[in-house]
Amino acid sequence: MRAFVPAAVSLALLFAGQNGHAALWRCTQPDGTTVFQDGGGPNCGKVDGLTELQSTRFPRKENSAEGRQSDPISMGGVQTPHPTERRSVSSRPFPAASRVVPALSVRDLPIEWRAKGWNLPNKGDIQLLQVDVSHLAEGNGPAVSADYHFMSEARLTLSTAVLAAAKAVRYDPRFLKVHVTIPMAAGSLHAGVRVDGPSAGGFWAVAVASAILGDELRQDLCFSGTIDSDLAIGPVEGLDHKIEGCRLLRQFHELMIPWGQKTFALMDKGMARSIKVTEVSTLAEAYEIATGRPLGPAP
Repeated sequence: MRAFVPAAVSLALLFAGQNGHAALWRCTQPDGTTVFQDGGGPNCGKVDGLTELQSTRFPRKENSAEGRQSDPISMGGVQTPHPTERRSVSSRPFPAASRVVPALSVRDLPIEWRAKGWNLPNKGDIQLLQVDVSHLAEGNGPAVSADYHFMSEARLTLSTAVLAAAKAVRYDPRFLKVHVTIPMAAGSLHAGVRVDGPSAGGFWAVAVASAILGDELRQDLCFSGTIDSDLAIGPVEGLDHKIEGCRLLRQFHELMIPWGQKTFALMDKGMARSIKVTEVSTLAEAYEIATGRPLGPAP
């Protein structure tokens, strides 16, 4: 995740499915991105959205002896749903919930400012974000939004995280409403901050899943990692700066990072700042560390 000063963009997300709703189509856009929409068109193909939600795949930890020898469905002691297991997708109402998520970033200037000769040393930073999750009774979602602090890539990442969380807990995303903001108290200190990048996606997915399942998040944990449709946690940049951001608020004592990105230098920085560095490779692993409970299907 990157924190900029400033710019703003908007987001549109379309997702439809079956069972009384329009058919789901996956369409490739001219820029290579993929969107879901109700009707077909050029470069579109009809898909079974609910089937995709009911199946998951979890990658092996290829960089470790443990990963090469272990069952990919049960890595690191975390039990995950079997990819061939078929269960119905829930749309049952759940209590509205808010989760406060620390987002780590590297302060930087926009390219156009640097082109004009401005300069600012990169440094780690942290913003506390509020993720509000509720049931959307109309079933015409997911309704995904963010306040003015969030730029286009961060908004797209939020949409991906919501769909990943829904897939992980087998919840129909059409019944989800998710809004992310920098709370007023923090916003007054960061009024000019613009947040962008994909590295908060993993924690956003954990937060949405925890709200659906009713599990609380640990209050001493930072997390930087991307999320994709296979529920894998992907690599990020700037961890040597982000670990400094994690320690800016004294309640944080552990940093989760993508598998394979732990280095001796990062571990040394963590030890010097009393921060434990933990690697994860799947959303299920991250969820269990963040909540103390296994990731499972919604009721």
